[in-house]
Amino acid sequence: MAEITVKEYFEEEVPKVFEEQMAKTQVAGMEGTVFTLQFDIVGDETQSYGLTIKDAKEMEVTAGPLEDAMIKVVLAEDVWRNAVTGQTEGAMDMFTDMGQVASRQSYDTLQNTKGTVDIVLTMPDGSVTETKMVLNGADTPQVTLKAALEDWVKMQSGELPGPTAFMSGKLKLEGDMPFAMSLGNLMGG
Repeated sequence: MAEITVKEYFEEEVPKVFEEQMAKTQVAGMEGTVFTLQFDIVGDETQSYGLTIKDAKEMEVTAGPLEDAMIKVVLAEDVWRNAVTGQTEGAMDMFTDMGQVASRQSYDTLQNTKGTVDIVLTMPDGSVTETKMVLNGADTPQVTLKAALEDWVKMQSGELPGPTAFMSGKLKLEGDMPFAMSLGNLMGG
């Protein structure tokens, strides 16, 4: 998978993974929902792919940007590649694990959440990666979340609650604090 192109990943791998996850995930209460997620992979040029998920059962992949994506994720191609090849395992689960994202409560919360979240993760080798999430097209309010990859993965899995990570200094927040606190329902907190 290290040599997979962005196009191959979104057009071939993502639909396969979605089908596999849906086969083993019981999703209830999502009738009538349309969840839209756009990935902007920034390399020599920006490659955009949109995912439209209806009723948490059907997914359509679109090359190019989506109009009014609920979540737009912007990340460098090397950060994306490390995530999809497992080198930063768990870093993207909040976007790709249907068991984590397919709940009516999360969907309803997301619909009413607007702002930008910058996620800055320190890798085990000391390097830093950044990912930007724009929620419902809004640049503000804005918050930056900083954590070590290991702690971020624990937060996403629920092993480390967000408030505990914050209070222990494992999660640092900069920016709009009320907005940051409102993200707990979306991000494993």
